[in-house]
Amino acid sequence: MIPSPLEPPHDAPHGRILIVEDDAASGHVLRTLLRQVGYQVELVVDGASALRSLEGARPDLVLLDWMLPGMSGLEVCHLARQRWDALELPILMVTARTDPESVYAAFDAGANDYLTKPFRGAEIRARIAAQLRMRRLAEHHRRMEDHLREHDKLSTLGLLAGGVAHDINNPLAVIGAHAQLLLRRAPDEASAAGLREILEAVERCRRIVGDVLGFVRRRPRERGTVDVGAVLRATYALRERHLTTGGVRASLELPDGPLPVFGDAGQLQQVFLNLLINAEQALRDGGRTLRISAAETEEAVAVSFFNDGPPIRADALPHIWEPFFTTKPAEEGTGLGLAISRRIVQEHGGEIGVESTLEGTVFSLRLPMVTGQ
Repeated sequence: MIPSPLEPPHDAPHGRILIVEDDAASGHVLRTLLRQVGYQVELVVDGASALRSLEGARPDLVLLDWMLPGMSGLEVCHLARQRWDALELPILMVTARTDPESVYAAFDAGANDYLTKPFRGAEIRARIAAQLRMRRLAEHHRRMEDHLREHDKLSTLGLLAGGVAHDINNPLAVIGAHAQLLLRRAPDEASAAGLREILEAVERCRRIVGDVLGFVRRRPRERGTVDVGAVLRATYALRERHLTTGGVRASLELPDGPLPVFGDAGQLQQVFLNLLINAEQALRDGGRTLRISAAETEEAVAVSFFNDGPPIRADALPHIWEPFFTTKPAEEGTGLGLAISRRIVQEHGGEIGVESTLEGTVFSLRLPMVTGQ
C-alpha cells in the first residue's frame, strides 16, 4: 500500500547504510553493529568505490572514514555534496582526529555529524538513527508541501472551472445547434463533411471542459455491485468502429462469468475509455495490436490494456499520472485523462500501473472483487 503523503514518519531501524572504511576490523565491527538492528549495509574500502556506489542505488546514509587510500574521506564528502544536499544524503565522518581544525574541516566539507574512534556501538547507532529521523522528517515535510501546493492549485482551478465551463459551453451549444440545422440542409457532400467536422470539434471541446470539471469537482457517486466485464464490453462497443476503420487488430478477452466489484459503473467506464483511447492514439504512430483483457486473480479483478505501439519515452514515464502532463499535441488532450483514471481507481480501493518496452505498452489495474456473489 502506498503511504499517504501526510502519514507521519516512524523511527524503527531501517534503511541502507554505506560504510566506507579501509580497515577490515573496523569495517566488520560497524557492519555487524548495524545489521544487528535491521539496517541493510554495504561496505567499500576506498573513496572511488564509494562514489560509484552513490551513483548507483543511493544509500540512505553514509558512514565515511576520513583516512582512505587514494582519495580521502574529506574529498569524497566534498564531491558528494556537489550532487546531494545534507537532507538527501546524510554523511557521518568517522575518524581518530579530534582537533578543532579537523572537526571544522569535516563540517565545512558537508558532513552532517562527526564521530571519533574508538567509537561506542550505542552512540553510533543513536547518531545514525537521529540523522535518518531528520531525513524522514524532511521528506515528510516535502510531501506535505507538495500535497498542499497541489490542493491549493486544484482549489483555485475549481473556483475558475465552473465559470469557464459556463462561458464556453453556451457558445458551443449555439455553434452546435446551428451546425446541426445547416447539416440537414447541406446542398452537397463537401458542405456536409465540413459541418460534421464542426460538430466533432464542438464535441471535443465539450469533452475537454468535462475533463476539467470532472477532475476538480468531487461529486457524490452511485456505488453498487458492478460487473467489470459488462462495463468493458460497453466501452469496447463505443470505439469498435473507430478501431476497425483505423486498421487496428483489437480483441477483448473476458471470462464467461461475471467479474463483480463494488463501485460506480460510470466512473469505471471513464477509466476504461481513457485507457482505450490512449492506446488508439499510440497506435497511430506504429503497431496494429490492441488487446484488452480481464480476469479474476487473488480476490481482485485484473484488467489490462496492451498495445504494440511505440513505447512511452523514458523521461516521460514517471510523469504520466501528473495532472496536465501530456505527450500528445495540444489539440488532442488536456493531460487529465490518466490523472483522473488513477484517482478513480484509488477511490475504488484499487491500483493502476504501466509498463512500456519496445514490445509494447500495458496499463494494468486491479480492483477489489466482491466476494460471495
